[in-house]
Amino acid sequence: MNMYHVLLFCLLINVACVFGQNDDSVSPPQCIVNGDCGATETCVNLSCQNPCPGTCQGNAKCEVHDHVPYCSCKPGFSGDPFTGCQQEAPNCTTSGSSRGKKVYRVERFIKVNWYAALIHCKSHGGALATIRSREENEQIKEEIRKTTLRNDRFWTSGTNYPQGHWIWMSTGDMLPDFTDWLPGEPNNNGGNEHCLHIVEGNNQGYMWNDVPCTELMYPICEYFE
Repeated sequence: MNMYHVLLFCLLINVACVFGQNDDSVSPPQCIVNGDCGATETCVNLSCQNPCPGTCQGNAKCEVHDHVPYCSCKPGFSGDPFTGCQQEAPNCTTSGSSRGKKVYRVERFIKVNWYAALIHCKSHGGALATIRSREENEQIKEEIRKTTLRNDRFWTSGTNYPQGHWIWMSTGDMLPDFTDWLPGEPNNNGGNEHCLHIVEGNNQGYMWNDVPCTELMYPICEYFE
């Protein structure tokens, strides 16, 4: 941890710090931000911790990349890793096509990181948004336009962790042949853009873009009627 973070900690807890002062009564925190921890840990309550315990359910595994945890089904299993994966049957599908009509809802009262967006949608009986077709892409844009939010950003469940190719984390499905990336995207700018969000581009309407998974934005949840 650098001196800036130590000083910031002191200001936060209203402790007077003096360079060179040796005061055993004040212990500096392990971390202020995730970057102070190892890549497989997150900063929680000023301490570097493993974010995985309790996150994934039966037959699922949790891994952490660049401080962001994710769940995935073990080989031979499929389904929702947050509630429990089931052993695959021959020719089984997780597309949700037989579950009824898909509806999207923009959670416009909270801004969270990508991982928290996954949990939020799941805890409300849905899933972080997937897009399987051009029609669903237009449907999700229409839901955004119905809100009063403008020039903002919205999470989907798209990610390229850990395989290096883009999938919808909510289902494990690959992105469809149809995509709607902004020109030049995804570009993994800075080497840490691994999550897919929808953003209003310059005079181009709402389109897809890759960003760091730790950024805060509105989740879009999906449900089946």
